[in-house]
Amino acid sequence: MFPLLLLACCFFVVLLVPVALFVFTSVFRQACVLCGLPRPSVATAAGVMLLIWVSKTASQAVMDVIVIESCKAVGVPRWEANIIVGLLFLPIDLIISAALHAGLMNIKFGKGVEVWFVMMLIYLSVFALAGSVAAVIFVALN
Repeated sequence: MFPLLLLACCFFVVLLVPVALFVFTSVFRQACVLCGLPRPSVATAAGVMLLIWVSKTASQAVMDVIVIESCKAVGVPRWEANIIVGLLFLPIDLIISAALHAGLMNIKFGKGVEVWFVMMLIYLSVFALAGSVAAVIFVALN
């Protein structure tokens, strides 16, 4: 029973990859429009987002190792180290995303920063909306 359940979970995760790429690509395209840039094609936006994701993943892996080992040496719990990594990685994420976006889309670095901020605001608003709906459902059920 367990191998079948594991196979079903893996299949479900593999099916979520194109959905996640579509969501991130559509948010990126909308952020470009909101910043006054022309809407990139779906293929271009997907390529830019994929390249940004690969670059951020590599740099975040290095930062994870450095911060977690440093925190382990001074006795900071792992969950606090993960929060530190998340907060320290935001400016690195900004620089990587804005630089790649500016270089690949042939725009100025400042416009790349603007697109990154608009994307983060869109993500924040979606998470805030989802949290609000969850809170209303929780209060209604209790």
